[in-house]
Amino acid sequence: MAPTTPTSLRIVIDGTAFATHDVDQEAAALLRLAGRDPKNFDLFLLKKNGVEEKIGDNQIVNLRDDEEFVSRKKIRFTIDGESHNTYDDDQTAVALLLLAGVDPSGYDLARILPAGGTEQFRDEQIVSIKNGDEFVTAKHVGGVA
Repeated sequence: MAPTTPTSLRIVIDGTAFATHDVDQEAAALLRLAGRDPKNFDLFLLKKNGVEEKIGDNQIVNLRDDEEFVSRKKIRFTIDGESHNTYDDDQTAVALLLLAGVDPSGYDLARILPAGGTEQFRDEQIVSIKNGDEFVTAKHVGGVA
């Protein structure tokens, strides 16, 4: 029996096309194919209407021709010393306070600055989150009427 020529598949990751003969690969291998470190990125299958389905690093993906994927960078940060991660690099201060498990009506959010001091945020203010950011919460200081 003559050896068969492997079928070449075309897949797209982050808008770049790749050819592969391996029809089943782990998500981490696909991330590496796209030049992404699986420690810092996660892979998502792009489904109908732009819906993204997360694929675990060790999960095997049965590839189909012209399948599209996107990678998302994990942003790691802390609030009151507790580790969190997200793919959304801009959120309201209220959303971050709720993530920390505190009542936004009684607390404020602040970023600890590298040079010392803090940057305070109002409830509905959009906070740009960078990898390694450290945030703290502080109880509102009320005045006397």
